[in-house]
Amino acid sequence: MAFDKNKILIKTSLSSCFGSHFTEVDGASEFISELALQAEEVCIKPLSYVFNENDASDYLYIPESGSIMLERSTASGRRQVFAFLFTGNLLGLSEHANYNFSAKALNDASVIKINKQIMKDVFEKHPAVAQRYYNVTNHILSLVLDQLFIMGQKTAHQRLVLFLLDMQKRIGHGTNKFLLPMSRQDIADYLGMSLETASRGFSKLKTDQLINIVNNYQITMLQKDKLCEYAEL
Repeated sequence: MAFDKNKILIKTSLSSCFGSHFTEVDGASEFISELALQAEEVCIKPLSYVFNENDASDYLYIPESGSIMLERSTASGRRQVFAFLFTGNLLGLSEHANYNFSAKALNDASVIKINKQIMKDVFEKHPAVAQRYYNVTNHILSLVLDQLFIMGQKTAHQRLVLFLLDMQKRIGHGTNKFLLPMSRQDIADYLGMSLETASRGFSKLKTDQLINIVNNYQITMLQKDKLCEYAEL
């Protein structure tokens, strides 16, 4: 049988979105193999949309590479950003017939596209895998609730610090230097503040020598312990 590099990449991404030690779950290997045969790999150009608000929510997506931003238009016409997703995250979770948010690529990205009904059919054959999936989606819900708590209880500058600590973990994978794929406006809309407030926050952290900034995107954490202390004040 010919070696199919694309299917190998799809299998790897599918496994990653189900959390650590997924291969130990009963039926996991069979589930991944079956789903990989049905999944499609799609390339998305920077600032293009994976899907738009009000599109039929027939598919789930898993980013293989690149960064995806979830956004939604408010009744007043303003934009609300409520998530940044990276490799291995689940995208397109919705119980409604249509998406109530849009998914936009911030840079060159590739995603795995999976028909929801096909996934449900495969889940019926592998109940242990289905349970892991529900655990993952419940964890995503808890993260959303955590974000709501942060928005309501922290100052603007504390929210910015917590955001940077989160990005250091998710993009930098623990290293102190990482590249933010989103703009200052994206960050401001995510954190519920004006662009001016976000910009002042970055400037203050740099002036206080807690971070270094190169070209607005490359961030170096100079004093992570102090950043953590500041976020918990």
